[in-house]
Amino acid sequence: MPGLTTLLAADYAHTFEGGSNMAETNEGTGSAPPAGESGDSSTRFGRAKEFVNEKYDAASDAVRDRYNRVREKVDDVDFGAVADQVRSYVRSNPGKALLISVGVGFLIGLLLRRDEEE
Repeated sequence: MPGLTTLLAADYAHTFEGGSNMAETNEGTGSAPPAGESGDSSTRFGRAKEFVNEKYDAASDAVRDRYNRVREKVDDVDFGAVADQVRSYVRSNPGKALLISVGVGFLIGLLLRRDEEE
């Protein structure tokens, strides 16, 4: 799945393809752009601003929807039941639970340790 940056770049290139071609064809000729096509930077800025606003709104909506779905899933989890299941597992498998907790503690220690050189 392509990243958001890749999609935005491709969409931007497609949207403004005519503007860049116009600049290339008129470059060095000293001629003004044809009627109806403004080479004015304010017009290009306006189009770019609209493009960015549209993409921002789309991305914002997508993130908001994803956040709401995750929030609903978290709200559905009964943490009391999960805690009871963990207690039951630890009581029935104390050796495994101890080894798992030692392993997790070791990994956290590796991640959080500071280098001796600093």
